[in-house]
Amino acid sequence: PESADDVKSTAKAPTGQPPPPKKIIRKGANGVLLKNFETVLHDVFSSTSFTEICQQALHALSSQYSKFPPFLEEAEEKEIVENARTGWDEASSSPPPQNVHCNDDDKHGCSSDTSPQLSPPPWPFDKSTNLPSCGCVRGGGVSTNRKPKKTKTGKDIGGVGDVHNRQRAWTKEMQLANMIQCVLALLPDHVRHHHSACSDEESKPKRKYRIVNFAGGTGHLAVPLALLLPHCEVVCVDLKKWSLDLLHRRVDGVVADGDGNEDVSVLDKNTQNGQHKQPCNSSIVQVSQKVPNLSSYLGSIQSYSDDFDIGISLHACGEASDCVLRKCLEKKASWVVCSCCCGKLRRDALNPYTFQSTGGNEKEVSYPQSKTLASFMNATVDHDDVNARCVESAKRFDEIAKAADYSELGDVRKPRNACRRAAKSVVEWDRLLYCKEYDATDNNMHVVLTRMVPWESSTKNDIIIGWYDPSCNPYRRRGATSDNNNNMSKEDPFSDMPPDDPSSQVDFQIALQHLFGGSTAHEKGKDTVPVVTCDQNDWSSEEVTEIQTQLETFINNDAQDILRFHRGMGSRKRKLIHFVAEKMGLRHWGEGKKDAEKIVVVARRRSG
Repeated sequence: PESADDVKSTAKAPTGQPPPPKKIIRKGANGVLLKNFETVLHDVFSSTSFTEICQQALHALSSQYSKFPPFLEEAEEKEIVENARTGWDEASSSPPPQNVHCNDDDKHGCSSDTSPQLSPPPWPFDKSTNLPSCGCVRGGGVSTNRKPKKTKTGKDIGGVGDVHNRQRAWTKEMQLANMIQCVLALLPDHVRHHHSACSDEESKPKRKYRIVNFAGGTGHLAVPLALLLPHCEVVCVDLKKWSLDLLHRRVDGVVADGDGNEDVSVLDKNTQNGQHKQPCNSSIVQVSQKVPNLSSYLGSIQSYSDDFDIGISLHACGEASDCVLRKCLEKKASWVVCSCCCGKLRRDALNPYTFQSTGGNEKEVSYPQSKTLASFMNATVDHDDVNARCVESAKRFDEIAKAADYSELGDVRKPRNACRRAAKSVVEWDRLLYCKEYDATDNNMHVVLTRMVPWESSTKNDIIIGWYDPSCNPYRRRGATSDNNNNMSKEDPFSDMPPDDPSSQVDFQIALQHLFGGSTAHEKGKDTVPVVTCDQNDWSSEEVTEIQTQLETFINNDAQDILRFHRGMGSRKRKLIHFVAEKMGLRHWGEGKKDAEKIVVVARRRSG
């Protein structure tokens, strides 16, 4: 069944073939035609009449965000730094630069006249912590005195830890700080405070507490973690040897050549002749010389076979984030996963990073991942064949994933494009549901969806946190400590469950209003023009008011029969004019073929 607002689109099928399925083009709250991904969201969350919200779908699929885990107290941060500081002299062959953490505009490539006022660097990248430069975002990551060289294209291949742009450095620091806080919150108390978990020598663990940074690249996250937690083993896993060479050059000042010899020139040679883009399918482990608890693993996420306690990934492209989740579920390890590049989840999307590193680009994960989302997507597929239903369901997910690849940081707290951010939350909720369905019988497994603090740290600010061991609950009370045998105290660590975050639900509510809301045009009074309101997903109320004011002026000017808007307004603004003109009962049409020539023309409707 279709609603009265829906438009059917059919095409003639070639002779001897069944007719193609009817394409239903749906209209949203204000009569605006929905985009492809919005149509998918509308159908997934609608009842059989397609005019009302399905409460069952809303309950199962609406993303329930939790608040970010409590940040460490200042005393806890100081304790971690003091325990780690003794090993930092070894990690720094030269004193850290004095201006690593300064906010001097000239030193970070910004002018104070144009740069936004940013908060100071967060812990552990602040001045008081004084983290060694190899672990800092703005730290000039080469410990040798040799000047960084440039490639033929002018790209600096020297200090990977030397981000000069002030805005970019701050956002990167905030992303890393959020991930580090999550990891520290997941650590059992005896590990975080570096107490021996066992008094009996024979019963001590056979290995250090291991944290694996999958798709870790050049070590922006792995290096500061290794510096802060010298009693833990930190492994950086990546497909690119070039990236891991940069990590070791950043920390140790040298990289290894093919024979394992130290050679600072290998990185330059590989970069200049393009060898950093050659596939490498071997698995190589290299231990840092100056930070002995830090090592790198050259290989895929799937090929890493050692046990570990926490798996983390920050903005791993496409399905790499899902491979991390699967690896953590397989090993029953805790995880902190912040995904990126949802558009690469599409079946036809290729990942250049994977291809350059492995020579292959075959998808290993099918979407949607969870049975729950798949069931609601299949519910509206008009196919009896199971395979056909799965294919159609995957196509619909492709539309959502493509829209979820959203990067407008300026819209993070605004209603505009809330539907796209809601699409991103559906993708993340599908991941969370898959984790829950992976081993539904294991009541010890908990998983939550949260966001970075502040949201402006990144447009890709969704974080999935999971854990099995009650002693790893990141929301546990500070008073819930473990004894020497790793048994929790009488105070139940799960007595403080993750609190809901209503502020993160706003986008979803705006999206539902956009998809299902009723008419928003109403009269100010008798003999007056309609007041046009908007659900604000497509346009802000200020933009609507601006166009309406222009059209009201046109209506009140009896000497003017036609209003021509100027060229170069862009398709989004032209659609807004059409929308407001239609609501106000005016005639409207477009002229021009090329984008640079297109304009919108508005005229009064003929009486009678």
